[in-house]
Amino acid sequence: MASIVNTILSSSAILAIWLCGFFVTFTLLGRLLPCNPGQAWWRKDSWTDIAYFFILPVFTRFVRILFIGAGVFFIFRSQSNDSIQHYLRSGYGPLGALPLWLQAAAVFLLSDLLLYWTHRWFHGRTMWRFHAIHHSSSHVDWLSTYRFHPVNVWLTFTLVDVLMLFLGFSPEATAIMGGVNMMYSAMVHANLNWTFGPFKYVFASPVFHRWHHTAQEEGMDKNFAPTFPLLDIVFGTFYMPEGRRPEHYGVPGSNIPDHFIGQMIWPFKARR
Repeated sequence: MASIVNTILSSSAILAIWLCGFFVTFTLLGRLLPCNPGQAWWRKDSWTDIAYFFILPVFTRFVRILFIGAGVFFIFRSQSNDSIQHYLRSGYGPLGALPLWLQAAAVFLLSDLLLYWTHRWFHGRTMWRFHAIHHSSSHVDWLSTYRFHPVNVWLTFTLVDVLMLFLGFSPEATAIMGGVNMMYSAMVHANLNWTFGPFKYVFASPVFHRWHHTAQEEGMDKNFAPTFPLLDIVFGTFYMPEGRRPEHYGVPGSNIPDHFIGQMIWPFKARR
């Protein structure tokens, strides 16, 4: 029990450092280069997003362990414990034999493809009530990055992360991309006017992702790719009109509460 508490405290301390760094960086940039000028740097529901930032990783850690355990049972149950430990620590097969940098790049690309489709799945009728929590903020900023219902997190990010391990990639490769994704996600949610110019079709920008969050009908169900907009171009969901910016955000007509507990319960009472 003591080790679990120490792990939680250590993880929380690291998260607090990330939070402070993001707060200083993106608050300052959002004042200098805003996509939506006049948007407040602090919202009445900012505390809700901070709760997500610290609480969700604790439970996600245990769910990840459950997913790994299920994977071991169904994939490696005929292997010895030593072999299983080796696979999960060092990777295995053709993918695990690649140089670390190449593994990380492959994880990045493959994860983006899988996350694109899981993201579209959560915009469907059955799963939308869980994903609507992420879209519920009427002011999108770097802090709203973390407002995800646990069901949404576990069946997208956690599941894809564990799948990378069972495909043979090493934990180091998935960890590298986990840190990159954490920073990149905060950036694309930030209130910034960046479009990346000629690279807007290569990398997701804040303006690209803000069109995904818009409450304006023209931008709904568009721009699903976490990092590479080429996926949206290929699958017909790219939307980023030249010289325009989204102005309204949130989930029109919903009654999603502003507070953490209410948002945990709401999807089980709501239907799209």
